[in-house]
Amino acid sequence: MKKHFKLIIFVLFVMGISCKEQPETKTTQDENKATTQQYEEYCYLYAQNKDTIALMLTQSKNLVIGEMFYNFFEKDGSYGSFEGIVKGDTIFGDYDFESEGTTSKRELIFLKKGNTLLEGYGEVEVDRNNTTVFKSNTSITFDEKFPLTAVNCDELNF
Repeated sequence: MKKHFKLIIFVLFVMGISCKEQPETKTTQDENKATTQQYEEYCYLYAQNKDTIALMLTQSKNLVIGEMFYNFFEKDGSYGSFEGIVKGDTIFGDYDFESEGTTSKRELIFLKKGNTLLEGYGEVEVDRNNTTVFKSNTSITFDEKFPLTAVNCDELNF
């Protein structure tokens, strides 16, 4: 329920913004389209060799929230929420997740390349908030070993 709570709050926030009275102004049809589309959903999936990674994102301007899970064959899986920002073709965020009954948080970086997301890897450390983060000035490598491909969100079962 906690996972869905953030998504519900975000959607209500976006709806609240869109429902506020706006001063009357003349707008073109294209301007109306731009103002009515407040958020977009994106879904990504990696599913090969009995391994699965799924990410569902809702984006409003440069902010994203969503849900994510990792399920690697014969390893502990995890499921949780993702919250971050988009800068150009890169998504920076935090993955707040549960794995084997333990709640953890770690920083994630994704590079958008065509219709795929590539996860970034580099040296990490645990900060004072007990979050696993990338070390300052570490080199980030975007590995193509587990590319998350854009899919129709109906294909994901969150």
